[in-house]
Amino acid sequence: MLSPVWAGTRAAELTSDTAFAQAMLDVEVAWCTAQVKFGTAPESITAAVAAAGDIDDYDLVAIANQTPNGANALIPLLAAMRDKVAATNADAAAYVHRGATSQDIIDTALMLLTARVGEHALGHLKTSVRQLTDLAAAHANTVMIGRSLDQHAQPISFGYRVSQWIEALGSAGQHFETTLGNLPLQWGGAVGTSTWWVDYFRAEQPENDPMSLVNRQRELLAEELGLFPASVWHANRIPVTTVAQAAFQMVAAAAKLANDVLTAVQAEHAELAEPTAPGRGGSSAMPHKNNPVLSIRLKSAAQVAAGDLNTLHTGVIANTAERADGGWHTEWAALRDLLRTTGAVTEILAELTGGLEVFPEAMRRNLDIHGNYLMLGRITQWLGPVIEAHGGMSEGTGKQFVQTTCQQAIANGDDLAETLVANLPEGLVSVDAVNKVLDPSGYMGGAATIVAEVNSRYRKWSI
Repeated sequence: MLSPVWAGTRAAELTSDTAFAQAMLDVEVAWCTAQVKFGTAPESITAAVAAAGDIDDYDLVAIANQTPNGANALIPLLAAMRDKVAATNADAAAYVHRGATSQDIIDTALMLLTARVGEHALGHLKTSVRQLTDLAAAHANTVMIGRSLDQHAQPISFGYRVSQWIEALGSAGQHFETTLGNLPLQWGGAVGTSTWWVDYFRAEQPENDPMSLVNRQRELLAEELGLFPASVWHANRIPVTTVAQAAFQMVAAAAKLANDVLTAVQAEHAELAEPTAPGRGGSSAMPHKNNPVLSIRLKSAAQVAAGDLNTLHTGVIANTAERADGGWHTEWAALRDLLRTTGAVTEILAELTGGLEVFPEAMRRNLDIHGNYLMLGRITQWLGPVIEAHGGMSEGTGKQFVQTTCQQAIANGDDLAETLVANLPEGLVSVDAVNKVLDPSGYMGGAATIVAEVNSRYRKWSI
């Protein structure tokens, strides 16, 4: 009830306690499967282990209540799993978790959770980018006022602003996609040296290099789980921060978009409107309001995610020796919360970008607030040198003449183009030429070109 960012989202389901516990069971089952495939466990254990792999058959409340005793949730879950396996096949229980340690299971389960919610998040992010490329193309030449330091600056196109959203979201998404493709398996036993298995293979196959056999069996486990068979990272927490930072980049990019929307939907601007839905955006005290709750949720999510990222960094700083006394434990909830927030953000974002309403008339109205003052720099830059070259004025005086003439015309409410032409040598410039320079739609630089370039970079990726 206190987390409107992710409440009711699919991301919440994918990162729930149930989902995490299921991921730990999945790792244990996959490890037994890898042993069978490698020939270090009999095939007869398969059915009993598989039958114990459904989290719905466990009492999660009881397991959670026992978690403080060992300072991690795997210990009571593993005990319950072994009991279930033994009830079906007494011999099979000995192969569950064999040679592994709690950190192997928990770290790997978190990577598995990352893969599952990450795939979900990436799909929604690509949908958003695809929708935004359509929006940018449609408004590549829709003129509006650019804002710098919260003040009116120079004209841009709305499509250009959208292209900057795309650039941020697309680059963050591509980075996250690369990260997902390299999520590492964690598997090294008590202190990461695979001692149990080295001793096992040294005794069973003395003619072979034991670590070579260990690594080959680990590769089978990685293949079962769809993870990368990386080196042991018990004491190296960079894989965790890599995931966290990649996820946060997507959240931060979404927050930038949300901030722009929150400004644009204000009544005094009215340039955009969020998609509506029954029961959404109402106020308990002010029935005239339609609150931009999608953007509010995105902005809130980024602030929460920043705290989770900071917590993860703090945990990494506390890392010591072969397993941190508290730092490692700090990572679990923070990473899960960050992943949950990221997944929820992409769901919200896809809805927002798919139904964002654009009001070009309001954009033009806001642009016209300053009248021709907005174009004073451009007309001076263009006409000053012309006057100096053909009107006999010294360098610099032409620009000053144009600026003074324009300011007087604007102050008097006179037509700027006609006033300028009347005060210049006959035939030097025409009223039409001046009006063309004063048209803000011609003063957007390479906005349309930038839109096309950004779209070309990310449209294909988002499909």
